[in-house]
Amino acid sequence: MYIVERKMSNNFSCGCMLPKNTKEPTFKASKYFEDLSASFAINTKQEQLTAHYSWLVQLRRDLPTTSIPYIEATLEHPSRRSEPLVVPAMELAQTDPHAAPFPSRRFYVLSPALAGVQCGLYSMRLTAYADRSKTKVLATHENEILSRVNTETCFRDEFMRAMGEMEKSQGWEEADKRKNGKK
Repeated sequence: MYIVERKMSNNFSCGCMLPKNTKEPTFKASKYFEDLSASFAINTKQEQLTAHYSWLVQLRRDLPTTSIPYIEATLEHPSRRSEPLVVPAMELAQTDPHAAPFPSRRFYVLSPALAGVQCGLYSMRLTAYADRSKTKVLATHENEILSRVNTETCFRDEFMRAMGEMEKSQGWEEADKRKNGKK
């Protein structure tokens, strides 16, 4: 699975023609949350590509609750925009005993595999509730993700070729060689 992140070259796309003035959404901070990462993870196991929303946020300050909050994301469905996906957020924990703990609580949203992802902007909304009953909203946080891959017209071989070209143009190959001790 490839994660097509915002840090990629602004001209990368597969299966679509984005206008040259297409701007990436920026990471945002709201009263309680801030974005750390947001992308579509592209699944290349089959010739027909699928994608997953992948969104990582962290708390900026404690939520106003004494109970364990319930946090979920409402994500724009690529092929049924009037029927959003609702996905629970998972709280992440540092599992490496040698690593420093996270500076703040982190939550990760990963959608099910989605077909029919077109190129363009998709809306995301995170909602923190006081508990699982979802009767009291504590906070919300919103952003968008730009898809640069059309899963209906870009197939695995074309995607892998485009990723390889981008890898060469971005110098990833040299960085990988240095990281792995090769010259």
